[in-house]
Amino acid sequence: CLWQIDDQLVCFRDLKPGATHHYLIIPRRHIDNCKTLQGDDIPLVEQMQKMGRSILEKNEVCDQDDVRMGFHLPPFSSVPHLHLHALAPASKMNFRSQLHYGPQSHWFITVSLLYL
Repeated sequence: CLWQIDDQLVCFRDLKPGATHHYLIIPRRHIDNCKTLQGDDIPLVEQMQKMGRSILEKNEVCDQDDVRMGFHLPPFSSVPHLHLHALAPASKMNFRSQLHYGPQSHWFITVSLLYL
């Protein structure tokens, strides 16, 4: 299963994957980026995470602790529409992917850090 869809979200495989499993979860409602999210968007972001975990499970990603989920911070977003990256296994990402999506990246923020 390479894609998933519901009434609020669309999910598909990234065309330039940064990990063996790399999916984009996108809300149907337009939101510019993670910096424009509001408090009432929290349930939507939680639903995006849930769909990300679901697509990873459907594609037999067993270690849910070896997953990176987050957003690129503006101005480093390549698309002007909010999209959550779900990547696994995070521990096997190459150097370039670590720069873009890893814990030391200045361009990528996980959902948990977004709400601090």
